[in-house]
Amino acid sequence: MTSHKRAAFACASAISLLAGEAAAQAERQEPAEVGEVVVTARRREERLIDVPVAASVVSAAALAERGGAISTGELLAGQPSVRFNNLTSSITSEVSMRASSTARATNGDPSVGLYRNGAYIGGGAIGGRNFSRLDMFDIGRVEVLRGTQGALYGRNAVGGAVNIVSARPEFSNGGYVDAKYGVETQRAQVQAAVNLAASDELAFRFGADYVHQDDGFFYNPVNDVHFDQEKGLGLRAQARLAKGPADVTLLVEHQQLTTPTITYQIAIPAGSAGFPRGYIQDQFAYPWNTPPLAKQNISAAMLSAQVDLGWAEFSSTSLVRVRESMYALDSDGVNPQELARARAAGQVAPATPIDPNGASVTADRTKTLSQDVRLSGQALEGRLDWLAGAEVMSQESRYSVTLGRTPTAAAPSVGTVEAAVQNYESWAAYGALTYDLTDDLSLTGELRYTSDDKTLTSRLRDRITNQLAGGAARIVDGTSSPENLSYNATLAYSLPLNLLAYGKVGTSYRAGGFNRNLGDLRQPVVVPVAYDDETSRSYELGVKGAPLSGVYVALAGYRTEMTDMIAQLDNGCRVTNPVCPVAATSFLTNAGDARSWGVEAEISGRYDLGDGQLRLSLNGSRQGGEVTSGRYAGLSLPQTPGWLASAEANYRVPVAGVEAFGNIAYNAQWGGVQELSAATPKLSDFQVVNARLGVDLGRIQVAAYVENLFDTVFIVAQDATVRRYSRPRLSGLQLRYSW
Repeated sequence: MTSHKRAAFACASAISLLAGEAAAQAERQEPAEVGEVVVTARRREERLIDVPVAASVVSAAALAERGGAISTGELLAGQPSVRFNNLTSSITSEVSMRASSTARATNGDPSVGLYRNGAYIGGGAIGGRNFSRLDMFDIGRVEVLRGTQGALYGRNAVGGAVNIVSARPEFSNGGYVDAKYGVETQRAQVQAAVNLAASDELAFRFGADYVHQDDGFFYNPVNDVHFDQEKGLGLRAQARLAKGPADVTLLVEHQQLTTPTITYQIAIPAGSAGFPRGYIQDQFAYPWNTPPLAKQNISAAMLSAQVDLGWAEFSSTSLVRVRESMYALDSDGVNPQELARARAAGQVAPATPIDPNGASVTADRTKTLSQDVRLSGQALEGRLDWLAGAEVMSQESRYSVTLGRTPTAAAPSVGTVEAAVQNYESWAAYGALTYDLTDDLSLTGELRYTSDDKTLTSRLRDRITNQLAGGAARIVDGTSSPENLSYNATLAYSLPLNLLAYGKVGTSYRAGGFNRNLGDLRQPVVVPVAYDDETSRSYELGVKGAPLSGVYVALAGYRTEMTDMIAQLDNGCRVTNPVCPVAATSFLTNAGDARSWGVEAEISGRYDLGDGQLRLSLNGSRQGGEVTSGRYAGLSLPQTPGWLASAEANYRVPVAGVEAFGNIAYNAQWGGVQELSAATPKLSDFQVVNARLGVDLGRIQVAAYVENLFDTVFIVAQDATVRRYSRPRLSGLQLRYSW
């Protein structure tokens, strides 16, 4: 074991022991709050401690103690077996759980179900494997469900599901204004929400999220712009009517946002083909002549309703959401002047065929319409819980990739435009039964049938003449109509000491589809048009509960068998490739069968320390996996760290008439590989610490924070010629006023 792993292990052990000691000293406290939180993990309201599922809840209070979250990585930090695959842009980044496969830099669906208020918001060409900034504003709670969730959550929940529940109108007046300023990036952010109660039955909630950041850590000197700039405004309005047995909430929202874009450094070692002296750019400044830019605009409306029918609870969720995403990147990573300098210095050979005007602009407009209805209730004098539901979804994605180049006498075209339209029609019926065999033993069966229809029309055309280009291979009219039947069977037993043990077997599927970016015409590896569904079966054993007052624990182990695993590869283009000297195009394909496994543990505790209260949490997971059939058999699953660990401590204490508070959060990763290849680079090991200190004056709260306290910069993604880096240390101030 290396020194940094020993240090992390010692830290984790100390926190665990301290949590145990806290429990022994905290007899007067109530059971741990986390176990008492009401969740909808099984599509009906239950206490987290009673649900035989590996699940966690991130509450609004927990987010506030960290200073809030504006990215999915911040939102899900510290969750066992959960990894945020950071590709430096929110549009292309994604979440994976329990070694679920990723779709980096492609237009594939996620391997984790993404939900807002119970409605599926994933999918589409780009931007559909990650939550948007608007989703993470004014949150009520976040439910993180780990492991196979296909029976109730349907498509793409092979690794798990995340449901962000927005704060909804309450029947009292109140609100807050939260302002943050990041020193190093000159980042100004203001978030506000106002809750108004018109009566005991009618309430409204209005919110706004504003950000302005021109500066940043990653700089493009040619166009005097930062890759990680962020500017925009998000608005939300809600109305809630609770009258008699009905409770109905209407939510409308809109976001216009310039968001951080894809960032990469060209790093080619000396001796590489065409680069005799090697060529390595500055770590944080990249000489693109194509201005880096990314935008994401969202408009959505959602209607949620619950009606108590007496014999059952009726729930309905209706969603219409339009997401517009785009990003621009420099396909060659240099400008003409920089290329001439590098050639003169002997870094780049005179004959190396690099077009310094290579550029790419990717854009997408995805419109999602969905309707989910369900009934739930009890029978047999409360011994049987039942659930029946149905969902329909219609999704249209209009997608384009515009490639630019320098025209020549031999090839006068200035580039191509590949435009595609995909339609995705899906419907499903699902249900669940939970029967109490005894007072301590229960059996749950869940089942979901899904029918999908996908069509794709794609054409490649010259940008100037609008004539078809690329021949028959670039004229695509594809159809796919898969069906799926997923199930879960769970046996749960109540143990002494307020513990629940469970065993589960379940299946799920990740929707197949089409590669809508078919790459460069010179590519050495042809991008396939279509790929099939990935299906999986998972086995899990776990135990969870509150064995001591003030302490919540959970432990789970799992094994998953995947068929036709969807994997990300690329077309072989590189700036070092004389045939196709541009940035690689990633694509998805079925790589064969695979197996993953893992164990995960979490413990949280709270107790009195001096005049204040300390709350501690510790999470850790060990996972792995490999491909078991086909040409990639024996290779490790990519983007799967061997170890994930986190710890968080929160302390509040009265001092001189005010309440002082502090938050320390630790997150770490070790092991794993980048790609599905025998020669792949390893994932970077890292340990990152965030800190926040402040005082609470009642309605006013003032805090100072440091993200990445020890300025740990590591590679988040790389290949033979490209590196992407994490963000350096960021410090700032935060002021919050609430009433």
